[in-house]
Formats: sequence, structure tokens, C-alpha cells
Amino acid sequence: MKELTNKKIGVVFSSGFFGFFAHAGCFAALKELGINPVGYSGTSSGAILAACAATGMNTHAINDLLFSLKKEDFWDPEPWYKTAIAALTFFKGWSGYLEGEKFKRLLLSALPLQRFEDLTTPCVIVGCNLSRYRKEVFTTGSIAEAVQASGTIPWIFKLKNIGGDLFVDGGLVDKVPLEELAERINPEVIIVHYISSQSLKEKENAFLSKIFSPQKAYTLTMDIVRQEHYRSQIKLVQQRGIRVIELKPTLPPVTPDSLESGRAAFETSYNYTMATLGSDSALSIW
Repeated sequence: MKELTNKKIGVVFSSGFFGFFAHAGCFAALKELGINPVGYSGTSSGAILAACAATGMNTHAINDLLFSLKKEDFWDPEPWYKTAIAALTFFKGWSGYLEGEKFKRLLLSALPLQRFEDLTTPCVIVGCNLSRYRKEVFTTGSIAEAVQASGTIPWIFKLKNIGGDLFVDGGLVDKVPLEELAERINPEVIIVHYISSQSLKEKENAFLSKIFSPQKAYTLTMDIVRQEHYRSQIKLVQQRGIRVIELKPTLPPVTPDSLESGRAAFETSYNYTMATLGSDSALSIW
């Protein structure tokens, strides 16, 4: 902990499905340890926590939001017949199951600040711009729109339209937006709260024992690509003299149908962060 005293610190929250509970646990521990980051970045579920933190929400406000969350608060599927019609055309022109309006309203009501330009603590959010074939780095405009774009999980949410451009989950192109935060705030230290992709935690060649093995192999390949991209970013950031500390707890799974598991994920991440950063023993450092 002494090694972080009086340091300019940034925090990155990775993508990770419903990992915002775990990210909230990390954030709570950082605050309890007296670590006050000068900037945040995040993708997908990580974008939610980055936005909450950067807009000034404290631990209690974030916990109240997450621990009271119910599936119906964000679950707004299109009429069943539309999905049925889409299936008959093999989903041609179809962009997702949930409308996303409830998710947007939830963000707008929760965030105390609405635009990046109003922030005193910088925030970087990443999405995937399908219309322009590129990674989109959001640092201006509507924070809620950026978070929604970054968290547009394929098949689950309809593609997010911003200014005529269509967006999908930013975690597909940048699981850990490390370099973007370094460029934005030029910190001395970056703490990464990293949620591992499920396929990278399975035993060797586990995809061969599953149905649709070629699809599982493709998913694994994508996860490997994202992991390698993250490792490349670490090297680039370190070349600038920035220290990277990785927090990588083993977490219980959380899904839309098991939100009650979110509290266990929160506590696991909180305890891991406290144990790792709250002592003077060697940190998990790249």
C-alpha cells in the first residue's frame, strides 16, 4: 500500500458480462483504502462502473443501485411475434432481442452527471462502431449513450444507434481499455480490475467436448485475441514508465437470472482488492 501513496492513479474496469457487481466491490475497496483515482476507463460492464465512479457516485449510491437491481428493470424484449418472424428469415436485418430503452432510462436516472464535458474526473468508454469498422473511444457527449453502446451485448440487446452509426459491445474489440486511459490522464500507476473470459478458465481443449464445437472454438479464439491485445497494451503502457497492477479475482458467475449472486461477486472482489492492495506484500504487478 505504501507503494501507492501520493501516486497519480488510474483505474480500468474490464468487460465481463454482468461483472459490474465485482467491479463495484473493487471500487468500494479502493475508496476504503484511501485510493482516489484521477481517471477511469471501462468497457461493457466495466463502462457502467467507470461512469458511476467518474460522475461522482459514492460506494453507497452504487451499491444501492446494484443491489436493488431486478431483471425487469432492464429486460424489455420485443413482442414475441417479431422475434418469430425474424427467425423465419434467419434473422436477416434483425439486431437483437431487448429494446434497450429500460437500460437507457436506468442509466439516465442513476448518473448524477449526463455529459463527459461536465466531469471533473476523466472517463474513457469504448464501443465497437459497426458502421465505420472501428473501435470508438467515447470522451465527449452523452455518458449514458456511450455506456449503452459499450454494453450492447450481441443477440441480447438491439444495436445501439448514435447519430446513424450502429454500435455493439465494446468488449469485443477492447476488453481492457488500458492505453486509452494512459493517453487521457498520463498516470504513474494504472490499476486493472480484470474479469477473465469464461472460455479461458476451462481445461485444455474443453471446447471439443461441447456441442457446436466449431462455434466454441471461434469464441475461444476471440477471447485469446482480446487477451493478447490486452498484453500488448500493457507493454506499450510500461514503455511509457507507467506501472500496471492487475487485480484478477476468481468470481462466482452472475447472469440476468441470478442477480442475487451479485452480492457474492461484490464481496469476493472487495476482499481480494483489500487483501492485495491493503498490505505491503508484493502486489500482482505486470
